[in-house]
Amino acid sequence: MKKSYLVIVVLLILPVAVYAVDFSFGFQAGLRTVNDPNIKDVYKNGLCYFPYAAVNLFKGFTIGAGYEFGYSRDGKIGIYKEATTLKVTGIEAFVGYQYSLPMVTPYVFVGFGSFSYTQTVDSPAAQNVDKTQSTFFVAGGIKVYPMKNLYISAEVKYVPLKVTPYEEEVDLGGLRFMGGLGFTFGY
Repeated sequence: MKKSYLVIVVLLILPVAVYAVDFSFGFQAGLRTVNDPNIKDVYKNGLCYFPYAAVNLFKGFTIGAGYEFGYSRDGKIGIYKEATTLKVTGIEAFVGYQYSLPMVTPYVFVGFGSFSYTQTVDSPAAQNVDKTQSTFFVAGGIKVYPMKNLYISAEVKYVPLKVTPYEEEVDLGGLRFMGGLGFTFGY
């Protein structure tokens, strides 16, 4: 009998709780930098993309998740200038705070990401790398609302990503300078 009361209470409270929730969906694109100078010499900085979904639970407190992809760079490596490719992708979860003002919403996020990195070298002597590394990150940005539910965003994110593909540690982390569009709706 107690379970029935609990279910009834949850069903009565749920519509009120959902009414206070805002959902956001967006897509960002921008420049992804690489910290390690040796890696940057071979692969350079590149583009990345980030679709995401977020829930503004109450008073600006936000949780969300997204997927970073698109950084796939070719280069020449070693004394024989062998062809090589580096690809980095990641799944990210974040929490943060947004402060809504008329037409503008600045925000800060902290999060945790699991990043996969793949390096191939066109050489019989080289061993290809396909590994995953997890790390925390921070981001800050602004959303501008030209229309009620549509926003344009600009964001800077820093992801420290030190990995050990072979014997030496390298830093695949860096800054992301992102811009994008999104849509917010609430209940």
